[in-house]
Amino acid sequence: MANVNFISGSYKIPALSTETFTFWWPAPQLHGKNYFNVSIAPQRDRHDTMKPLRELKREWLYMYEAGAVNPDQWRLQLTLQNDNDFEIRFLANHVQVY
Repeated sequence: MANVNFISGSYKIPALSTETFTFWWPAPQLHGKNYFNVSIAPQRDRHDTMKPLRELKREWLYMYEAGAVNPDQWRLQLTLQNDNDFEIRFLANHVQVY
């Protein structure tokens, strides 16, 4: 049976900007099966209308850092664009299945 971990974090992107956000989760033990992904959910604010955040790039990186607390980890670099003239707050929902 699979194990599932879920974390939700709050982030923000300034008005009329493009930013790259890095999300990560420690990799499971060697030769283990692992699924990790992040979805975003913009949060409603005082504005009646809002253009959606645009995902420009999604890049997966496997990192190994000797001496780190979690030396093996998957990193997801997600580049988002905010075409609104106001800051957008959003939730990033991290899911890991192993």
